[in-house]
Amino acid sequence: MNKQKTQNTQKDWESICSKCAQCCYEKIDFEGHIYYTEIPCEFLDLETKLCRVYADRDTKRPGCVHLTDENIKKGFLPADCPYVADIEGYPAPSMPDDDGPDDC
Repeated sequence: MNKQKTQNTQKDWESICSKCAQCCYEKIDFEGHIYYTEIPCEFLDLETKLCRVYADRDTKRPGCVHLTDENIKKGFLPADCPYVADIEGYPAPSMPDDDGPDDC
């Protein structure tokens, strides 16, 4: 992650988001590779692709993964996400039926 992104305010971080909502879908970590599922978070508005409880997501959905440098590098975001655009060799998630390291 470049230094400029890590020093951004929360508002700056949110302005980078392309609102694809892929980070709001359940994922499976299988042997170190992240796979998307077709199951959205119950708080994701599928029309606007925005979280309906964003300000309270920590209490409404304790498992919600916050974007931090460490979490971003784990491969939770799609390859075309602006947050990972400058990470060389980024391990983007795939769908279970995609050709991955070891198909589930």
